Amino acid sequence: MKRIYSNIKNTVIKSILLTLPLGGVGGGLLLSSCTGNFEEYNKNPYGPTAEDMLGDNVETGMLIKNMLPAIVQGQQNNSQMIDQMVGLEYGGHASMINPWGNSGNFYTYNPRQGWYGIPFTTTMPQIYTNFFKISSSTGKKGVVYAWAQIIRVAATMKISDCYGPMPYSKVDGESYSVAYDSEKDLYNAMFTDLDEAITSISAALASGADFSTLADFDYVYSGNFDKWLKYANSLKLRMAMRIVNADAALAQKKAEEAVESGVMTEASDAAYSSFNDGMNPFYRAAFTWNGGEFRISASMTSFLNGYADPRLEKYAIACDKGYVGVRNGINQTAATFAKYQTFSEPAIGEGDKLLVMSAAEVYFLRAEGALRGWNMGASAKDLYEAGITTSMQEKGASIGSYLTNTKTPADYTDHYKSKNSIKAQTTICPKWDDAANFETNLERIITQKWIATYPSGWESWADIRRTGYPKLFPVVDNLSGGVVSSERGMRRLPFPQDEYNTNADNIAAAVNLLGGADDAGTDLWWAKKN
Repeated sequence: MKRIYSNIKNTVIKSILLTLPLGGVGGGLLLSSCTGNFEEYNKNPYGPTAEDMLGDNVETGMLIKNMLPAIVQGQQNNSQMIDQMVGLEYGGHASMINPWGNSGNFYTYNPRQGWYGIPFTTTMPQIYTNFFKISSSTGKKGVVYAWAQIIRVAATMKISDCYGPMPYSKVDGESYSVAYDSEKDLYNAMFTDLDEAITSISAALASGADFSTLADFDYVYSGNFDKWLKYANSLKLRMAMRIVNADAALAQKKAEEAVESGVMTEASDAAYSSFNDGMNPFYRAAFTWNGGEFRISASMTSFLNGYADPRLEKYAIACDKGYVGVRNGINQTAATFAKYQTFSEPAIGEGDKLLVMSAAEVYFLRAEGALRGWNMGASAKDLYEAGITTSMQEKGASIGSYLTNTKTPADYTDHYKSKNSIKAQTTICPKWDDAANFETNLERIITQKWIATYPSGWESWADIRRTGYPKLFPVVDNLSGGVVSSERGMRRLPFPQDEYNTNADNIAAAVNLLGGADDAGTDLWWAKKN
């Protein structure tokens, strides 16, 4: 397997390096625009060669291995531009502090045109260059095809969370000009594919199938398909909750099906990816690039300090003023960048795996469902408390008396620029309260879910848009020109310019499906509550 791994690694890195400049933003080069489009993800010249596809399951195994980073990006440039600048920033887990030339940044709500299409143009080739080869080689049958379906759905959901309508059901591996699905149609199609994958893997597990030859190609569970089945059901639950304000009946149906089929219940069920290009890319950006390009957010240290949360030291490194994060959305300069580098770094290790989905998140999803009156297998209180307990286990923290904690978030003091100091935005506490109204307990659930899913951010950005929780500090400098509300935050990213250049008719139809302007202030189909 050593030769095979080397070939896979070289193929992946070759493709990545031909898409993004060496060093990336963190390495001192400014990215202009990825060139990915439908032509790329239907015909990628840097895919696996015939010589690479020798031996048991090597062909499909390599293709799966190339798809997996679409869920969480392990390559340094991709991670920074997607999972850090978008996920961590808009999810409120971290604050980007490098000015990067100050010609437009995600964190001040004015990303430059060459940046905002990167989640699309990077991820779509990762999915489809590999997915259609798997479809062809498997005849759309069996465990590997089901595995590819799960990855495709998870990655597509992530991109749709950025933009809204997406090409999905009409992508055929042949046409370069592809129509977009409305978000409603997209979710229906993804549920269908995910249900098919769940059925296929369930049948294979029931038959006693041997998955050992797939272990070397699995960055997440090392070929443990009992866990992949739990992940698939948990992903289905996440999808169901995403659309609760848009289609409550379908959301409840799919959520209850997922729980009945079997979701994550133990800390050991959590999904983490071991793929990177030499070290954890969050660590690389936070510690090795230009002295550190992001810090933990002020919102996170406000909640954790106020709660005396046992996870604080697991999430942040104390600076000379204690555990002090940085406000999101400060229009940075070289001078402020240097000052804010002295604030609390994220407690991320060089060899840490990348979080895909935690078992704690699943308990909070179930708690929200139970709060809504759905059959989630237990009460909202019990599921909420199980979520906190599981999060403590996942993070290696001692829970102590946290379940009875009535402390509230702390006010934030910026010791460098006092104008950035701010009062806590909420008085929500960790202790469950059966007498509280729906919104109060929903805020409680989502706040703890936000803490538990650190450092990821994607699910949190979605929760902020669909529920208004957690109540984070607004950005300091909103440079959107009035397009984005500071109180509501970024709602989406504009569609990539490449799509306007190469898929003009279909992108015009996609904007019509969006139901608003193709800008960062337009709500997605499911994200209209707050």
